[in-house]
Amino acid sequence: MTMAKIKLVTFAKVKQIIGVKQRELEASFIEDLITKLLDEFGVILKEELFDNEGKLRSIYRIIVNGRNINLLDGFQTKLKDDDMVVIMPAIAGG
Repeated sequence: MTMAKIKLVTFAKVKQIIGVKQRELEASFIEDLITKLLDEFGVILKEELFDNEGKLRSIYRIIVNGRNINLLDGFQTKLKDDDMVVIMPAIAGG
């Protein structure tokens, strides 16, 4: 399977861990992208993003081209060239 060239944008603590706000990566699915990031940044990123059950913490959203992956195919969301993937804290306010 061919990998898509995507742009990853991060905010807050995830940006601090990764060290840059934006970077380009290759991945076929969101799951592939997360696996690559966890391979590179290890347990500190895993503990930030995921709870003890391996589920994405409720404080985070993963967005592909403006759409939450929960409204797409979750971690099986297929990526294509030039997709923008954003990992960000959920925004709350009033």
